[in-house]
Order: sequence, then structure tokens, then C-alpha cells
Amino acid sequence: MFIKIYNVMKRYLIEIIILIPVIIILINTLFIYPIIGKCDNGDFERLFLYGGLSNLCNNYSEIYDGFVHIHYLISSPNIFLIFLLFYKNWVSGSILLKVAVVISLLVNNFSSNIFDIRYLAFVYSAIFTLSIFLILSFKRFSILLKLLAGIYIILIFTDTSYISYFNSFFGEAGTIVFFFLSIGTYLMLITKNNPEIRYFVYFFAASAVFLTSKAQEIPLFVFMIIVYIGLFIYYRDKKCRKCIMISSLVVFILCGISYISLTDRMNQNNMYQAVFSGILRGSENPEKDLEELGLNKKFIVFYGKSFYNKNSNGDPLGKDMMEQFYPNISPIKILCFYLKHPDRMWQKIQDSAMNAYSFYIPGKWNFAKGEYSTNKNINTFRTKLISRYPKLHHNIYIFILFSTVYICVVMIYLIKRKDKTTRLILLMLIFILAAGSSQFILPVIGSGHGDFGKHLFLLNLCYDTMFGISLLWCLSIIVKLLSYGITMCTGSQKIKKFKKNC
Repeated sequence: MFIKIYNVMKRYLIEIIILIPVIIILINTLFIYPIIGKCDNGDFERLFLYGGLSNLCNNYSEIYDGFVHIHYLISSPNIFLIFLLFYKNWVSGSILLKVAVVISLLVNNFSSNIFDIRYLAFVYSAIFTLSIFLILSFKRFSILLKLLAGIYIILIFTDTSYISYFNSFFGEAGTIVFFFLSIGTYLMLITKNNPEIRYFVYFFAASAVFLTSKAQEIPLFVFMIIVYIGLFIYYRDKKCRKCIMISSLVVFILCGISYISLTDRMNQNNMYQAVFSGILRGSENPEKDLEELGLNKKFIVFYGKSFYNKNSNGDPLGKDMMEQFYPNISPIKILCFYLKHPDRMWQKIQDSAMNAYSFYIPGKWNFAKGEYSTNKNINTFRTKLISRYPKLHHNIYIFILFSTVYICVVMIYLIKRKDKTTRLILLMLIFILAAGSSQFILPVIGSGHGDFGKHLFLLNLCYDTMFGISLLWCLSIIVKLLSYGITMCTGSQKIKKFKKNC
């Protein structure tokens, strides 16, 4: 047995070396006091319903006090909700919450009804670590590329601006872990010579939970179809193709269930924000815009007013709004408006770039009440990099330049390379670009500038991932050029062997 363990450790030595600091950072940041997390802004109840959870107090000011809450109540009368698969505002993160609640109950021998949010952080951290392992285990990585990829992951994706979501009930935590799990299971699948059906199931399950991790991600199914079609084309075995078709249909159904589960209140909030803090924001003639949308210009009274503000000139959920506003507006209408006014769409795209990477050094709001500390050792490398170069991270032309170079290189490889694995990798790279770049406009269509920086989270995640991929590509090119040049000059067989290994 020890020999087997030794052989496994020897085989995955680089992966283990990288995972050790990742695990240490996760433990120190999320589990050791004072822990770091996210405070409730009103969204938590959407998720912890599925775990049968509730706040320890009922006082509004105590619930929304601007601090991280570590403990919640497992409500005995609602314990059956742990086994409830689908309900209102369903997202895939609800599955992980159920797992976390069950772990909590088992650890406490069902004798405590207090839920510690770190159980949820543990589940997220486990999937995050597994995903990193699968990515680093990619067979086409040389030792050098594995090390560079690992260092990049440690510096960028264990930053508190990313992993602090693990100690929260926000959907961004699920977006992070399922995004990387989708990539990891995909790489594992396409590097198998004759993959078993289970490897297809792993990837499709991972992509399904990523696409349903937030309502905002559901439209990305359109881009994911590109990857599914690629798998169908290159895997011609009847069993594989049958699995791909069935799995694709299941993913589509799950996306549909997640979308249908959205409550009227959430849809109304989103549409309200999309109009009054989106289309009308910065408009020279807001009343004309309302009329073009097919809405009564009298609703201009809501311009600049919060959806939750009922003390102004009208109630966002009043009779007129319910009868004349919400039935006559939809994401399709808003998209059509922007397509008719490309200058306005460009304005929103620029706004998205300006609000991207809204990362910040942890403050009192990231700690439990009375536990704020500036002495805690945490990773803020990515956050400080953004604050040091704000013009680089908030410049739409930089995003466009990078995206253009990225897609051009991908397309060149797609044309020149004919092997299955390379082409399938390129399709995933195209999906990541499509997923990230679409966020310049999709959040605006879906909910205007409401909680804008947070809604651009996937943009940040995708572009950080693409930049890491670009670094690996550049390094591999440099190594090949150097080794080729040395080989031409010396003719050394040792150098040729080095080139092969790199």
C-alpha cells in the first residue's frame, strides 16, 4: 500500500507541490479566525432556503449589519428542504449547500441545529482543489508549464477577492469552482485515447452546474453548444454520441428549469433595473426612450429611484407598474433597443470596462463583527495589481486588443492543427472568450447597473483565465524557439531531449 501511495505521489509530485500552498491559503483565509467572507446584501435567503437555514435573529438591522455572519440556524420544521431538489430561484449551488448541511449534521451527530458557514466553504474548497488538480494534470503540460500554471493559479485565484465568496451564500462561489471544474473535467476527457462514458458524464455534469450556478450564466449555454458539437464530431462511437446528445439535452433542461424557477419578484427587479438604471442612465431623452420601449412616459418618475424605495412618487410594485410596465418589457426588448442604438450599446460596454475588476482589500465588512484585523496574512496579490494599474484594467481598448489577439491566435491554430485534442482545446478557449466578452453587455441587459461590479464577476474570472492561458502559450513558444536555436547551433542530443520534454 505504501508503495502505491509513493508511486502516486511521485507521479503527481508537481501537482502536490502546487496544491499544498493552495490548501494552506484556503485554510488560513476561510477557516482560521478571524475568517474572511462576504456579508449579506439581501441575496442570501435565495440559497439557504435549500438547506433549511435561517438567520439566528429576526431583526433587520442585525441581519444586515454589514458584517460576516458565521452561524445560521438549521430550522427543524424545514429540514425536509434539504431533500428538495427544485424550487424557486434554483441554482446549482443549492446542491453544495445541501451537502454542507448534511456534513454539519453528521459531524455534530444531529445534536446541534447551528450551521457554521465554514462547512459550505469546505465543500467549495474541496471542489476548487480538485479542479486545480485536474487542470494541472493535463498530459500536454511539461513540468515547466505545470509549475508556471500552478504559480499563476496561486497568485491570482486564491486572492481574497475570489475565495472570500466561499464563506457566503452568493452564487459567485459556485461560478468559480464549477467554472474550473468544467475546464478540468474537459481536459481529462479529451486527453483519453478511448474515454469511457463516465468521463463524458463528468464533463457534462460540471458544465451543467456551471451554467446554472447563477441566472446570469444561463445564456452561456448558447456558447457551450460549440463545445458539445465539437465533442459530437470528434467522438464517433455510437455510445459516445448517444451520451453526448442525451447529456446536452439534460443540460438544456436544467438551464430551462433554473430560468423558469426565477420568481416574479426577481424578474421584476431585474427589468426595473435594466430600464431605470440601464437604458435611462445617461440618456439625453429618457422619456423618448420609454416610449420607444413601448412604455408610458409617466414612468419617468422612477428614474434614479431604487426598486425597494416605496416612499418616492410611486411604488415599483404598484398597480400601474404591474399592469402597464412589467408585462410590456423583456430582455429581448432591451436587447433590440441597444441593437437599434449602437452608440448607446457602446456606452454600456465602456461602462462595463470601467466597472470591471471592482476588487478591494478586505475591510470590516469581510469579517465577523468585532474581529476585523489588518494583521491577518492573506493573498491580495491580484487586488493590489489592479489598484496599481487601474488604467490597464479599466480600459475597454485594452480588452478589445487582448481579445482580438487571443481569437486570432486561436483561429490560426484551429486552421493549422488537425489533431483532435488540439482542436477540442481550442473550442474550449473560444467558449471562455465568448463567456467573458459577453459580460460586457449581458449584465446590462439583464439588470442595468444594479450591483454592477458584482455582476461583472464572470468577466473578471474569464479574462484572468485567458491571460494565464496566454502566458503559458508565450512561455511554450519561447522555450521551443530557444531549444530549437540551441539545437541548430550545437546539434546536441541532450538539448534535443530537453526540447522534447518542454
